[in-house]
Amino acid sequence: MKKLLPLLLLAAGPAAFATPATCPEAGAQLSEYLASAKQRIGHDGAVRVEFEVGADGRARLLAMDGSRIYRAPVRIAMQSLECQSGTPQRYVLNIRFADYAPLSVAAAASESLAQAHQTPPSQPR
Repeated sequence: MKKLLPLLLLAAGPAAFATPATCPEAGAQLSEYLASAKQRIGHDGAVRVEFEVGADGRARLLAMDGSRIYRAPVRIAMQSLECQSGTPQRYVLNIRFADYAPLSVAAAASESLAQAHQTPPSQPR
């Protein structure tokens, strides 16, 4: 029985070396799942989500706070996440529902900012 004991202790060791359960594509998945909710609702908002990815790779919602109008779509999207199994892990996400500036406006703003930083401080702008 003494020879079996070290093997059992090794098998029951800490899970610190185990692979954590993850959702590597969570951002892309949630963006896809929630795009229609933003279009349908049309208001800016934010939702803070705390969830756990279990050993089986399923995401389980633990807590949610923020814009009430977006809570149901976020809850449904969280249930649809495809995650990888492993050691259970807890995550916190801040999801922001907002309109983005058109790409041409963002590019123009970036160019203006870059030019402003290139102007020497002694020269008037």
